[in-house]
Amino acid sequence: MSSIYHEGEYYIQEKMGVRKDSDSLSSMIRDTIPSVAANFLKTLNFSVLVISSNEKDLFSTVVYDINSFIEIKSHNEILIKLNNHSYIPEDFFNIETLNIGFIGLDFEQALRIRINGKAKLKDNQLFVTIEEIYSNCPKYIQRRVLKKQLERVEAQVTTNLNKIKDDINTIISNSDTFFLGSFHKIKGLDISHKGGKRGFVNVLSSKQLSFEDRPGNNLYNSLGNIHTNPYISMFFIDFKRNNTYHIKGKAEIEEIVINEKKRLRVIIEINNITKNLNSFLLNYIEKT
Repeated sequence: MSSIYHEGEYYIQEKMGVRKDSDSLSSMIRDTIPSVAANFLKTLNFSVLVISSNEKDLFSTVVYDINSFIEIKSHNEILIKLNNHSYIPEDFFNIETLNIGFIGLDFEQALRIRINGKAKLKDNQLFVTIEEIYSNCPKYIQRRVLKKQLERVEAQVTTNLNKIKDDINTIISNSDTFFLGSFHKIKGLDISHKGGKRGFVNVLSSKQLSFEDRPGNNLYNSLGNIHTNPYISMFFIDFKRNNTYHIKGKAEIEEIVINEKKRLRVIIEINNITKNLNSFLLNYIEKT
């Protein structure tokens, strides 16, 4: 494996004064699948992927199943079955090799695992060669209990927009979870879970969002990527109505102070929104 962190991650870690903490955690990032991770992957019901062929064209989708949808093929390869997923643009099916970032979550146990690497999309399956794999801390995960998989009664409907309409404003403003995709020219794609109390994502205008980054594992994968490449993907799920919302845009990072402590805020200029109705059919209820 090459150097664990890249220049953008080092920059943000230094800025936030956590380089020693980050270095102490670097050993958890592997390029082969530990047995505990293999067992977790084989029992997953929920994941979000981000795929791209270049630094700008990032697209995220949710892949899920009430049954297992991941097979372990070797020490560094997995197969993801795409029987149940939200919209993926047709162009991606014609690309020989894709960059991929993957996050799998167990909402009830507040467990998550992240993967990045290369993938081939063929016959409604993703063949993934892993370059990095590691588990995340459970911070900010809204506990949800999976009840059942719903039957699809209507076809998915996809609409592309260039700004936030009132209904999407409501979804974003009341969300406690979203997924942030980002890209580095050498390390490739990453997708991370972002969570907080409802309202932690701010709608600044019909073309602009922001959120405050919260202390987590101190690796700063997403913000490190954004420091080197501003193009991002944001992915929201409406767990009550089973719709998904994908946002492409450009992000910038600014320093702020909260309770006399340095924090970072991410501001996103929106380029496109893909509204995908009837695209997520797992029935979750919030765990109190």
